[in-house]
Amino acid sequence: MTEPMGPRERKKLAAMGALREAAFELFARQGFEQTSVDDIAARAEVSRASFFRYFKAKEDVLNFDDEQRRAAFAEELRARGGEPVLAALKAAVKAHVAGMDEPTRARTVEYARLMTGSRTLLGQAYEIRSEWLRLVETHLRTRLADREDANLTAPLLAELTVSVLETAVRLVAADPGQDFDRIVDHGFDLIDYA
Repeated sequence: MTEPMGPRERKKLAAMGALREAAFELFARQGFEQTSVDDIAARAEVSRASFFRYFKAKEDVLNFDDEQRRAAFAEELRARGGEPVLAALKAAVKAHVAGMDEPTRARTVEYARLMTGSRTLLGQAYEIRSEWLRLVETHLRTRLADREDANLTAPLLAELTVSVLETAVRLVAADPGQDFDRIVDHGFDLIDYA
């Protein structure tokens, strides 16, 4: 069970949310590189010092909840431990995407779009991707421990799983009319086909 949040935690989350919304709005309108921390703080109606109370840099605003999303994904993988490996991975990816509300999906798609134009964001995305790979690979190494080829299979399946998720985000970023689930289904069908 989750403990109820106190007023301080609610205030912190509200401030972080306001900063995030301001940052996404400004990045979409004027670009990541052209937006300063001062711009974000002013738009969110907080001080520069308040911004740095919650974030180290402007790019950190974009993914402040990534650790929580990874933890939820890890829990989804654990809950599917009795399913065949590919089915469990596919279901976890689909549950992850289904768990995103519309604003979260929109921000994820916007982040993918912004990333292509910023070396800073590309670097951050690489670090985040590495954390996701580590999570999935660690899970798979445990799950496939009795297999002789686990040291090869776990990293390859982790890479493929993260790639399917990233590709779905990228394709939907390019064409918001595309269906995440259909792309994920097709990606895992291709993995299973190979």
